[in-house]
This record gives sequence, structure tokens and C-alpha cells, in this order.
Amino acid sequence: MKRLTTKLFTLGLTAVILTCGLTACKINNSVNINADVKVNGEEVFSTKISTDSWEIPQINKVTVDQKKYFEEAVGKLDGYFYESVALLGTQIVSGTNYCFLCTPTITANNAMGSMVLTYVYVDLQGDATYLKDDRLVLPGTEAASDDGTPMVGGWSYAESAAITDDVKNMVYKAAEAKGGDLYEPIAYVGSQIVSGTNHAILCKTMPSASGKDTKSSLVLVYVYEDLQGNCEITSAEDVKLEI
Repeated sequence: MKRLTTKLFTLGLTAVILTCGLTACKINNSVNINADVKVNGEEVFSTKISTDSWEIPQINKVTVDQKKYFEEAVGKLDGYFYESVALLGTQIVSGTNYCFLCTPTITANNAMGSMVLTYVYVDLQGDATYLKDDRLVLPGTEAASDDGTPMVGGWSYAESAAITDDVKNMVYKAAEAKGGDLYEPIAYVGSQIVSGTNHAILCKTMPSASGKDTKSSLVLVYVYEDLQGNCEITSAEDVKLEI
């Protein structure tokens, strides 16, 4: 599996029109506005530590307390139109970093839709601070028209990230046919209509029964479903959580 690459949003960057074929999803990083905590200009501690220290939870549902942290952090921002739909990971620092998967709320300014990984820091007193967003960019969506219509033949984001029984069965069936890693779906990201349908699903790997792999990891899994309902995994890419 290849590692999912990142790139920093730059003002004035011309969007590259991508081809309609199945290609890797990219993550765009926004500016990290508060990764280091300082007092009187001197750094007291940093929220930036090894990416290997992130823990993927067994249950990805956002709890009441976690939702409170998220809303407190993004409530300090103007024009933030996203809501948390899944908890992707936690990282212990002097306090805790959280990574939430978020989808846009229904507003005219966000008609096209997208999904982002939102990082929130909660200090030892329980105060929450927004750190940054990493935006999931599906191929072709950068070239969408002003009204949010995706490029013909390109990818479009799902109206709902919810994992249905059909999506679960599709992932399980495709993973079983491929052999190797087992995947547990977390969120449905988007689709592309071809001769059949390409699906993009955010999953986590399941620890092996042998005990060799004891930690889960995040993977963006691409599944092709043909017109007869047969499914196969065409690619899978690691999604790294990073501050």
C-alpha cells in the first residue's frame, strides 16, 4: 500500500484537472495555527510528536464529550461549516490530540461538498483548541463548476458518510476475494460512475488473529463494483494522521 501524500493549500494555485480513471485520493493540508503552546514567547510543550503514537479507536463513533470538544474548538472560527461524523484517532501529549472526520453542513457556500480531517487539541484543563484541517480531495472534484456539479465522469462526494449494510457487505466481499488485509469500514467517501461504479471508502485495518499486527491503521480503500454486483479492491492507500 502506498502512503497517501499531502500538499499544502497555496493561494492562487491553479487546480489541476484530473482524468476520470481511478486515481489516488489526496489530502491537502491547511496551515497549522496552534501546534505549539507558548507562554511569554517560550515554548512550554508541543503537540507535534511521532505519527506512530496515534491510536485508532475500536469504536469510531463520536462520544458526547468528544463532540463537545470539537464544537468548542471550531466554535471559535468564523465560517466553519463542518460537523464531526467519526473519531479517527487520538494522540496523548500534554493533554490529548483528536482527529475527527468531518462532512460539510448544508450551506450554499459548501454545495460541492468535501470531507476533512479536523485536528483538535484538548489541554489538561479540558479546554479545546482547533489545530488544522486536512481536506480529502477526490479526483475530478477540483474541476467542479460553480454550482458544485462534479466533472462529467469524475468522482463526487457522498451525500452521507454513513456505512450501510450494503457498503459493509461490499467491502467484506471484496476483501475476502482479494485476501490479505481485513478492513472495517468507517465512512463512505464518494463514488464514480463508470461501466459499473467505483467506490471510495475510509476503513481501518483489523488486527491479525496471529497477533503480529496489534494496531489498526487507516486506509482509503477503492472498490470497483461491476454491473452484475461483483466487487473487487482496485487499490488501497494508507492515511497517516499528522499534526
